[in-house]
Amino acid sequence: MILQHIFDEESHIYAVPGRFVLSTSDIISMNGLADYGAIPKAILDHASWRGTQLHKAIQFFEEDCDVPDIPEEVKPYFQGYCKFRKDYDFNPIGGFETQIVYEHEGTEQPVGCTIDLRGMVRGVPYILDAKSSAKQSGKAKAQKLFAWRMQTQSYTCATAFDEEWWALLDSKTACGRGIVQVDREGGYAFHDFGTIDDSILWDSCVRVAVAKLANGYQLERH
Repeated sequence: MILQHIFDEESHIYAVPGRFVLSTSDIISMNGLADYGAIPKAILDHASWRGTQLHKAIQFFEEDCDVPDIPEEVKPYFQGYCKFRKDYDFNPIGGFETQIVYEHEGTEQPVGCTIDLRGMVRGVPYILDAKSSAKQSGKAKAQKLFAWRMQTQSYTCATAFDEEWWALLDSKTACGRGIVQVDREGGYAFHDFGTIDDSILWDSCVRVAVAKLANGYQLERH
């Protein structure tokens, strides 16, 4: 079930009257899948700025069908997105940066998320998120991909309730999900999670987060 809510852009908090909402990133963090404590705040803030500029550029491009005026640093990342778009015949459908608060089945916990992109990838419905994070390898890469799988699984749960979006498609078929990781060289990597079922793992993440809150966990939000 989708819940009516108010979204605060500055604090990135989803508000539902009379309910405490956990964001998707809250839940991922509470499960130990996103620890940035060792990274200086200035670096985190700059990475956040770059990601925001990239998302704005993509939205402008897709809505206005024109090349946006974006910072020089961000241009190669945007070029990477354009390459992905062409290579995978991506056709966006519906809005961009779509905020949804849905009720998790089993706990009735409200969960908030902001879905970056949705549309057709080579004719198949897909939920996508564009990332401008640095390339990683080995265990660090595996851990990052796992966190992204949980993120996009939450988006899948939200999309399942979004009848307005499904009405834009010809039929309600299985929906894929993935991450488009663009880089500063103007390339990209497409992490396709479409064949992975993470529903049980995400359900477990939500339940762990709810249990931690019920037992005195203090949620830190920035």
